[in-house]
Order: sequence, then structure tokens, then C-alpha cells
Amino acid sequence: MATLMTEFKSLTRYWWVTLVLGIAICVSGILVFAYPGASYLGLSALFAVLMFVSGVEQLVMAFTERYMAGRSWTAMLGCLEVILGIMLISSPGITALMLPIFLGIWLLSRGIGLIGIASEMSRFKVPGMGWTIVLGILLTLCALMILFRPLVFGVEVVIAWLGIALLVAGIALVIFAFQLFGIRNKLKNM
Repeated sequence: MATLMTEFKSLTRYWWVTLVLGIAICVSGILVFAYPGASYLGLSALFAVLMFVSGVEQLVMAFTERYMAGRSWTAMLGCLEVILGIMLISSPGITALMLPIFLGIWLLSRGIGLIGIASEMSRFKVPGMGWTIVLGILLTLCALMILFRPLVFGVEVVIAWLGIALLVAGIALVIFAFQLFGIRNKLKNM
């Protein structure tokens, strides 16, 4: 029981990083809808930076949390995101050209990861994890629409799906951050 408590305490320590990332992704989704014409090029640069920051966040969590479930998977995805983020920042032309594919794959990995983490935490009867799983499934579906529709419908539809996917991803991360914060407060009271 003491190991489980330590595991939850270490998992909830960086809840605020998840909150900040979720807010940044939500703002990105809103900007996509507010400025659809200019958003494609700006979004490619923003996406490169977001991918890099997200990778750094995952690496910090993987290497500082000894009892975190899925540490190796988190570290591997973090390394991949940091490397891709650096590559995309250094070559904006490739980023703009391949944005739907890069973004679709990134959002797909985020959706599947969110489902995995939420389902693991729901095993411990953490309230509200069902909604996080639902949002992870919605994010996965949006990512698949981005991946399979860019050649069929064109850039406009990809931008719309991109905005939707970013909003769903941001909302899911914000909700998950507050769930982690709630768990942290309950553990402090024990």
C-alpha cells in the first residue's frame, strides 16, 4: 500500500505541467479557427515548438518519477518528440509540407497514451477517468481523420479537423491535470 501511495504522489507532482500544456494546445486549436488562412504556416511552426516542449515534459516525468507506470514508454515517446521537434523547428518547409501527417501521428500517439494512462488509473477507482478515456478515443478518431483525409478533401478540411483535434487534446489534458490535482489533494489529507 505504501508503494501505491508513493506511486500516486510522484505521478501527481507535475500536474501543473500537464495543465499548462493542455491550455497551450487549446489556445492553438482556437487560433486555428480564428485565423484559418494564416494558421497553416504559423501552425507548422507552433506545432514544432509544441512537439519539442511536450517531449521535454515527458522526459522530465520519465526520469524524475521512479514509480511511474510506463516510464520506458514515456521516455521513448519523449525522446522521439524532442528529436522530431528539433528537426521540424530547423526545417519549416518540410514541417509545412508534412504537417497533416506529423500532426496526425502525434495526436494519435497522444490519444492512445491518454487512453492507456486513464485506463490504468481507473483500475485504482480514480473518479472521472471514464471521461478521460472517452476524450482519448475522440482524440484518436480526430487523428485518424487527419491522417486519412488530407489527400481526399484538401487543406481546408485538414485545418478544420486539426482545430477540432487540438481542442479535444487540450481539453483532455486540462481535465486530466485537474484529476491529478484532485488525487494529489486527497493524498495530502491521508
